[in-house]
Amino acid sequence: MKIETQPYLDYNDKLPKKGRHIVGFQDAESIVVYQAYQHKIADFAVENQFFGGSRYSYNRMSWIKPNYLWMMYRSGWAEKSGQERVLAIWIRKSDFESILNQAVFTSFNSKFYEKEQNWKEDM
Repeated sequence: MKIETQPYLDYNDKLPKKGRHIVGFQDAESIVVYQAYQHKIADFAVENQFFGGSRYSYNRMSWIKPNYLWMMYRSGWAEKSGQERVLAIWIRKSDFESILNQAVFTSFNSKFYEKEQNWKEDM
């Protein structure tokens, strides 16, 4: 599947100016997220079209990004150790929404939790 591109300044003009939004490429059923991996994990995923192999761990926390430039920035432009390969991953929107519903902030935020203990219980 092909991802159409457009100049950043044109794209930026169309972004919402207020509120909390997820910005990324999507179609009616799917959304593209990006993840940085080491070469062996990426090689297996590209060759087999699923994650696995001896280097991949299903127990590891994974930081996905719906924006390519954000992923590139966070991976040190694919130069950080173990993050040399950035993959575009198509997932169903329903699965993405399920992931979001299970998400927990990485630190306590009083806007969303009455007490720090409530946040810790969600972790």
